Amino acid sequence: MLILILETSGEKSCLILAENDRPIAFIALPGGPSLSKFLALEVKTLLGPLKPDLIAVGIGPGSYTGIRVGAALAKGLSYGWKVPLMGFCSLKAFGPAPVLVDARSGGFYALLESSAEIVHPLDPRLASLPEIRSPHPELIQKRLALGPILTETTPSPDLLAKLIWGQFLEEGASPLELNYLSHP
Repeated sequence: MLILILETSGEKSCLILAENDRPIAFIALPGGPSLSKFLALEVKTLLGPLKPDLIAVGIGPGSYTGIRVGAALAKGLSYGWKVPLMGFCSLKAFGPAPVLVDARSGGFYALLESSAEIVHPLDPRLASLPEIRSPHPELIQKRLALGPILTETTPSPDLLAKLIWGQFLEEGASPLELNYLSHP
């Protein structure tokens, strides 16, 4: 089964073409305003004449605009090609928990266990972690008191291909629900 994976929730975005749980092609994408200009063209470049059997898209948390751009293209392609669509937690693209991403609202998007949440920089759980993965550790470190070692990470094609394949086998495709976390 060919799977097109789009992760567009942040500055470190990517496209992956996987066969079952194995990535066979990868394109790193620019984040920010240029993402919407190049995303469809990069998908065309990645796929060439191939048509995927499944499309998976990061549903957040992350950049509101980035998530919507990726989801809109994924939904359009899914509809046009008549292939199933599924979403996955964007934070899982950056490695196993714990993962932190700057939420730009006084907190962090966090994957501390199995689901994403928003946490405050003074959350005591953060101080007890020996290591945290982040696409931008310098932004996280500026806002954390003494504490964990921060490791810079990018979306992992191997990890995402395995995650998507396992999630598809377990849950199948389902309606897309975007995950915009915010403070209550």
